[in-house]
Amino acid sequence: MSLDVRYLFWILRIRFTLFLSVAAVVVAAGLAAAVALPQVYKAQAALLVESSQIPSDLAASTVRTDFMMHLQRIQQRMLTRENMLGIAETLSLYDDAPEMEPDDIVRDMRDRLTFQLSGGRGNALYVAISAEADTGSKAAAIANELVTRTIEADAEFREKIATGTLSFFEKEVWRLGEELDQIDRRILAFQNDNVGALPETLDFRMNRQNLLRERLAQARREIAQLGDQRRRLVDVFEATGRTDTIAQRPPTREEEELSTLRNELTSLSAVFSDNNPKISVLKRRIALLERAIAGQSPADPPDETPGAGVLEAQLVEIDSQIETLKETAATLEDQVAEMQVEIDRTPANGITLGSMERERDNVQTQYDRAVARMSDAATGERIELLSKGERLSVVENAVVPTHPASPNRKLIAAAAALAGLVFGLAAVTVAELLSPYIRRPAELTKSLGVTPLAAIPYVATPFEPLWRALRRVAVLALIVGVAGGGALLLDRLGYPAVEIGQSLLTRLQQLTG
Repeated sequence: MSLDVRYLFWILRIRFTLFLSVAAVVVAAGLAAAVALPQVYKAQAALLVESSQIPSDLAASTVRTDFMMHLQRIQQRMLTRENMLGIAETLSLYDDAPEMEPDDIVRDMRDRLTFQLSGGRGNALYVAISAEADTGSKAAAIANELVTRTIEADAEFREKIATGTLSFFEKEVWRLGEELDQIDRRILAFQNDNVGALPETLDFRMNRQNLLRERLAQARREIAQLGDQRRRLVDVFEATGRTDTIAQRPPTREEEELSTLRNELTSLSAVFSDNNPKISVLKRRIALLERAIAGQSPADPPDETPGAGVLEAQLVEIDSQIETLKETAATLEDQVAEMQVEIDRTPANGITLGSMERERDNVQTQYDRAVARMSDAATGERIELLSKGERLSVVENAVVPTHPASPNRKLIAAAAALAGLVFGLAAVTVAELLSPYIRRPAELTKSLGVTPLAAIPYVATPFEPLWRALRRVAVLALIVGVAGGGALLLDRLGYPAVEIGQSLLTRLQQLTG
């Protein structure tokens, strides 16, 4: 079925009252909202994240954090209850509303504020702080106060981190220094307790032990030689009755061999025990030679022994020397034994001392690193105290706005007019769809399946003119209300409604002539 435009305009004409009423109500509501909504002023300040003013390869700050996360933390701190109430009290924002509860103030303050982060990943990082208020001065004051507190919070955070880092490394250096002192005292006490069994003196003690053994062997050889000399003196005296025979005549081959064997026995006795086969063989050979030498001497010594006194003196002297050498040998044996005990203790002491020294080296390494890091931390703290590191700076302070940011009354009025048109047409459409009347012959044919012969025009009842008049009055009232709302809106927007009306009337008069 083709669209009958004339029929649609006819429906709109007969339903014009409904259309105008709905449109007027919607437009009036929109205009009332545009007029009633309070003006909101918005002020905005901009912050910039500046990089460090000192090259990081020369001196680096100890505050190393992701600035995006850092700004988010600052944002959360700025929106805390304490901070919101502090800003409201500082700027006296709610002095005209003493009945407001603190929770309501905090909620309203948070609704006024906006943080917007932009940039990052190779681009400059900006922070936009916006504040809304019923006046421009309040909005600017809130934004600037928030900027001040944000910069103070950033500086406080960075100084706190830098100071805390320096304090930590100072305590760490002190702790490691105390630990080093304790280890040094333990090492010194151990060295004092084991002064004779330390690894560094092992070579000296082994050399000294060898020297003492050589001296001991020499003492034993001298004892053996003195014993041989004593026995020879006695043998000579018993054989000849004289004490100088040995000196007056050269020794025989047997006597030379006997002296050699005795010296060899003395040397081997310092190394082997008395039960050793070599020692036993030497002793048997020495005994045979002694008997042979004794058989060569005169069997019957003279009755008179004029050299007995001299022999006795020589024997006493030899015995004294032997006793002295034996005491020396005993002392040397004790020293060798003591030295051997110390040498045997040296490996265990070396292991213990090495463990203590490794522990000290580890602590010393930690101490050196802590000292170096403490120096870096002191430099980083100095950088933060002088504000030479990465920081927030104000790019633009908030200025007092001259025009409100919302509501957009023109947009609301235009939207209200469009909505009135749409709702008016919708009301007409719904009324026609719900209407039980048949208005055209085509509808009769469609509904009943018959073709009418003629169409009788509509005959109005006596009350319908009165009803139409009342509806026109209502519509006129709505139009007047809408016009009044429009005039008030124009006044709020700064346009003089009276002058505009007069100019429109003048134009109409000119056109109608």
